[in-house]
Amino acid sequence: MYLTSLLEVAWREYPEKVAVYGENMQLTYAELYNQSDRMANALQKLGVTRGDRVGIYLSSRPEFYICYWSIIRLGAVAVLLNPMYKEREIEHVLTDTGAKVCFTEESIVRRLQVVSKEIPEKLSIICLGNSADTLSFDSLLKDNDTRGIISEARLNDVVSIIYTSGTTGKPKGATHTHKSIWSNVSAFSINNKFTSGDVLLCCLPIFNNFGLNVVSMATFYIGGNMVLFDRFDAKKILSAMGRYKVTYMAGTPTMYVYLLQEYDVGDYHVNTLRVCNSGGANLPDEVIKKWEKRFKSPLINGYGQTEASGFSTLTPVVGVRKNGAVGLPISNIRVKIVNEAGEELSRGKVGEIALKGDPISEVGYWNNEEANKQAWQDGWFLSNDLGYIDEDGYLFIVDRKNDLIITGGSNIYPAELEEVLYQHPKVSLAAVVGVPDEVKGELAKAFIVLKEGADCTESELINYCRDKLAVYKAPRLVEFVNDMPRGVTGKILKRVLKEQVAASKDN
Repeated sequence: MYLTSLLEVAWREYPEKVAVYGENMQLTYAELYNQSDRMANALQKLGVTRGDRVGIYLSSRPEFYICYWSIIRLGAVAVLLNPMYKEREIEHVLTDTGAKVCFTEESIVRRLQVVSKEIPEKLSIICLGNSADTLSFDSLLKDNDTRGIISEARLNDVVSIIYTSGTTGKPKGATHTHKSIWSNVSAFSINNKFTSGDVLLCCLPIFNNFGLNVVSMATFYIGGNMVLFDRFDAKKILSAMGRYKVTYMAGTPTMYVYLLQEYDVGDYHVNTLRVCNSGGANLPDEVIKKWEKRFKSPLINGYGQTEASGFSTLTPVVGVRKNGAVGLPISNIRVKIVNEAGEELSRGKVGEIALKGDPISEVGYWNNEEANKQAWQDGWFLSNDLGYIDEDGYLFIVDRKNDLIITGGSNIYPAELEEVLYQHPKVSLAAVVGVPDEVKGELAKAFIVLKEGADCTESELINYCRDKLAVYKAPRLVEFVNDMPRGVTGKILKRVLKEQVAASKDN
């Protein structure tokens, strides 16, 4: 099936239904369908044709979807840019993709204008809001008619390019096709038992895989309602859950921690949640227990990557749930564990997680054959994550290969240590990284954010971990901080913590 079918079916069946509730505006399915058609007409007049790349450099706002669907309807490729990108990052993405046109907004348009003078491809800029020397988004909508534009497409045509966060080097453009997104969103929606009556809350950035290919596409797939936030705000989100009778939320573990803390001190009425998903980082069992006790709604873990168009494994909403597991492979994904030589390991053995199936684009990374050779092996995508599969087929994530700490020849998996730290009654957030040591090679260092009003010492936490783990796994160093560096999804950025450690050592 083709992605354009999602919007067309929802428009025909629920034209007056609100597709997206934004903080300042809302769009019905009819408005979204017709306005994306008008914008597709405008793009066509600018010379955009099938296969051309068009950038979206916007915050999470309802108009984002008008831009996105207008690109898809033409058979062009949506290039998604993080609105926090500065000039150097924007230049890399636009040069890499050769984008002809880019949507943006008034508050960040200046960066794009600066870059447009440096890149080889002539760039037309369409701006939401007022800006000189750009095309007006509102004027283009007003001046163009609806024409029912839907370009012919093939299942393996690239629909979008999302750039990885660059945690392993320069950001790479992960491609998504009609087939990869459709196959993932259909399996995801079936697993969560979504219906058109569901109200999905999205507080994740929608230039991101999790926010766009998972939450947004699921909303359009079922013809549901989406409540969209530009940024995470625990108070606003909890209030919206009651006001819109939200039935589903997706977030990162850090988001759920902050929502629990805010719920305990505020006055909120949340009683319609049916299921919640977590992804992007390890979800401590302690957080799951607290969430389900407060909200009477299952908080289920999953595993996925940008390269896989969404979730690759999910915990069943109904059925066996195992502590620490990230669930079973979705219906159209195969998962195996391999060693350094690429050989499949037996159940229970830790190795690199490899994925294969329809949700993984056959195109691979955009314009990057070297990265494709490293990441794909005989049709299998090598995730760079360590894990194992138990006898029942459940996947367990051990850690990122790059996060593994080797101390005196023994392996320490930060996720295991963080799980223990989250059980401590005074700990709000925890992140463990390896720091260089002349004798042991590396030592485990824990960065800790304490709960409000809590008082704790380094030795107290170290001894707590030693009581629950092998002594060598306990952190040797603890640093208390007021907050953690986080990415746009709320995920703790360990590479920033490692950079801070390196900088302090140099000084």
